[in-house]
Amino acid sequence: MTPAPGGVEPRGERTPSDAGPAVKRVRIVSPRRDARRRSEKRPDAVELTEQTGLGEIYLTALLRAQLRLSIAILLAVGGVLVGLPALFLLLPEMAAATIGPAPVIWLVAGVSAYPLILLAARLHVHLAERIERDFTDLMAGR
Repeated sequence: MTPAPGGVEPRGERTPSDAGPAVKRVRIVSPRRDARRRSEKRPDAVELTEQTGLGEIYLTALLRAQLRLSIAILLAVGGVLVGLPALFLLLPEMAAATIGPAPVIWLVAGVSAYPLILLAARLHVHLAERIERDFTDLMAGR
């Protein structure tokens, strides 16, 4: 190649013979591979206390689980308590029946409703504590 006027070489195709000897690439590897920085994992409980987006998601999930449980218990107990008067409307002979001096409708609706409500309340507390225990285990990373 001949230099152009002004001492500037023209741009163009270079041939392998113009490039000179091939340079061998060298790979550099650190002997301390385990020393690389790892991002610190923040405990999930910190996400709750600092009210981050992730903490809000965790809290929303807990509240939704508790709401689902409450609605399920309410529908079950409410279905039974509303179903009893409906049953007596559909079967008038049961409503007219008596056990001793008391009508059956009063005994069923008045007496049997309280143990049902008590059992539903105990079930609700037990299942709500289980949900909270699972949530606590999740926050503790167990």
